[in-house]
Formats: sequence, C-alpha cells, structure tokens
Amino acid sequence: MSGMATDIGRRPGKPASRAHARESRESILALTMRELGKLTVDQVNEIDHPVPITSNGKPVAWLVPLTAAERRRAELIATGRLEPRRRDDLEAWQPLPPAADTESTLTEILNAMREQERT
Repeated sequence: MSGMATDIGRRPGKPASRAHARESRESILALTMRELGKLTVDQVNEIDHPVPITSNGKPVAWLVPLTAAERRRAELIATGRLEPRRRDDLEAWQPLPPAADTESTLTEILNAMREQERT
C-alpha cells in the first residue's frame, strides 16, 4: 500500500522497511492498535481480507472489509435513500406464554410426524 507508514502491516517478528510497505495488501497479517490508528481511509479501503487487530501481541478484534452488498447499503443509508430498521421496540417484546398442558409441544408434534413417516 503506497504511502503507508513503514511499520504498518509488517509481518510479526520482522523489522519494518519501506520495501515491505510497498508489498501487496495480502502481506498484511496483523495490525496493532497503534498501526490501525495511523491508517488513512484510503488505506483501510484497500484492505480486501480480514486482518486481526492486536494489543500487546494479543488479538482483540478483526478488521473485516464490507461485502459489495454491505457497502451499497451503507452508501444508501449515508445518502438518505434508505432508512435502517430500528430495534427500539424490542424492549416491549414479551415471549409467548407457555403452551397449555393439553397442547402438544413442538418436539412432540415433530416426533409424531416422524413416526407417521416411518409407517
């Protein structure tokens, strides 16, 4: 990735170099939190595969590129042509009451259907 800081996207255990910074984006095996913060939007857009993000050498997150459909959806939302679904009404959601003792459970219905298929 051209223009990237020399230590961004380096292979673990290898020193950073300008030559390495010019290698293909597939060479990025991991990014530290500090390296992630130094990336520009263009550099992030060039990443086309999942990259683990590490802190103190331990993975803490993944940087995963959007699919074409996800990117299109984000563009539609940003331009106001699509309004995302809101889940504000989930607080009011209540589970269905338990089935009456006289009703069969789904497991019982499924077992009965399987038994009918066998006969």
